[in-house]
Amino acid sequence: MPIPSRPSIPSIPSRPRGKPAFDVLRRLLALMAVAVLALAGCAHSTTAGPETSASAESATVSFTDSTGRQVELPQEITRVASAGPPADIMLFPVAAEQMVGWSNKPDDSAAKYIDQKYLDLPELGKIDAAPADFAREAVLASDPQVIVDVGQWDEEYKGKLDSLQEDLGIPVILIDGALDASGDAFRLLGQALGKTDLGEQLGAYADGVISDVQTRTATIAQDKRLSVYYGEGKDGLNTIIAGSIHAQVFDMVGAELIAGKDSLQEEKRGGGTVSLETVLDKNPDAIVFGPDSIGKTAAEDASWASLDAVKGKRYYTVAGEPYNWIGRPPGPNRLLGVQWLGSVLYPETFTYDMVARTKEFYSLFYRCDLTDGEAGGLLAQPRSSSSAHG
Repeated sequence: MPIPSRPSIPSIPSRPRGKPAFDVLRRLLALMAVAVLALAGCAHSTTAGPETSASAESATVSFTDSTGRQVELPQEITRVASAGPPADIMLFPVAAEQMVGWSNKPDDSAAKYIDQKYLDLPELGKIDAAPADFAREAVLASDPQVIVDVGQWDEEYKGKLDSLQEDLGIPVILIDGALDASGDAFRLLGQALGKTDLGEQLGAYADGVISDVQTRTATIAQDKRLSVYYGEGKDGLNTIIAGSIHAQVFDMVGAELIAGKDSLQEEKRGGGTVSLETVLDKNPDAIVFGPDSIGKTAAEDASWASLDAVKGKRYYTVAGEPYNWIGRPPGPNRLLGVQWLGSVLYPETFTYDMVARTKEFYSLFYRCDLTDGEAGGLLAQPRSSSSAHG
């Protein structure tokens, strides 16, 4: 095999004898000038990087929120503020690292379930609260790129969102807070915040829960569906009303709340207060008490003990750590609450392993891996878990 010949190396001409010495110096100076220009060029390209990055950060995309409002959002979002407690709960599993604060910080019990670094975030207040309760300057100082609200709306509320956006100079979006829209809500939130995979994962979980609950509820005959009273507060007489966003877990499992607007002594958002006489008169099939209410002592009170639900041990206390599973606030916590409620009211229909389901939910939504004992502790009831049908 012939060996290829080496390429010839051009000869370097020697400097002619007798050339003045300053000519060499001149060439050296010229080379140094070229080197300085080259270094200057490197320095310029170094500063061009941040300018390009800043330009990318200022790029926006058009986003349509659940209300149909078109909002321009930054293409890359790293700082998000919450508009209210439902948004707190919905943002955390999707974008905990992007949150700049809570609208309402979780209480001390949350430390068992939520990493302390997130609990240390500041409380900024709710955007629809009285001006004194909305920390406007703190929100602005936290420099969010978007504010996320979760809940229901009407045309008046849409106008308030537009006004807030204009006032603060920060995009504001609203995500549907209806329980049966949870799957699409998570997907939309993931899309807004650049977390499409996580939004899809949580959305698929929500769709699976809701579909299964609705399928099981459809098998319950109308004459077997229960009337239920839901009681909160130290006397058990704060309640939620049928048809409100707070009552959607009851609607979904086919339970009929006994309290309507006409039953209230004083109306509050999503509910109000009722008299004990109203509860006694309605004599519901079952009672669900809020986490800090009178579930543990109802049987010791002569009036409450006279109710068929208490005599038949068909009363239950819902878990409340870190959030009430029923709907205070009405966030993703209800996805676990609707499973629990079905399992206690209609155990023959909702044959769930609630320990396993509680562990799954806390892992997905609070990033907390519970033991069987911890999950069982959340599910523990202050009375017999006998069927509401006896």
